[in-house]
Amino acid sequence: MDSEESIVKAAAQGETKAFELLVKKYQRYVYFLSMRMVGSETLADDITQRAFMKAYRALSKFEFRSSFKTWLSVITLNLCRTELAKKKRIQVEVPEGLSDDSEEKQEAYEDLAHQRYYLKQALEHLPARQKEVVILRIYQEKTFKDIASMLESSESAVKVNFHYAMKSLREWVKKRDLSHE
Repeated sequence: MDSEESIVKAAAQGETKAFELLVKKYQRYVYFLSMRMVGSETLADDITQRAFMKAYRALSKFEFRSSFKTWLSVITLNLCRTELAKKKRIQVEVPEGLSDDSEEKQEAYEDLAHQRYYLKQALEHLPARQKEVVILRIYQEKTFKDIASMLESSESAVKVNFHYAMKSLREWVKKRDLSHE
């Protein structure tokens, strides 16, 4: 089992060891994508588990039109959207920064916490699609082409969403005069 394609094909034929390899490879990725989308560790754990269960059941339908990772990302995003629709509110958890509590880093830590708070607030004010694009582009480091595939949209539409999201974020920061803090 050299290539990912052969691993996916083996898993689709019922080889549990092959599917375990896929889970091992992508579990952290799916968890962190979920975590950034829903902002809850417990919910991200649940979505991660459901994403792999759903992928396992649908493996026979996977047609290799995209990478397995992209396909799994779409499953994950759809589950996140379902959960967010239930909550009627989208939350984003910004990545952790400094973990050192030493005295010399305390001020930097407080600045980072302040920035994280305002970034989270700014993201909360974006429309859902723009927020998804920002999370996938910045936090997941996806290309516009990959994002378009994941969101079943055109690359130009994704770029437009990203542009307007960044413009909105800049305006939000400017209104609050946070750029000089």
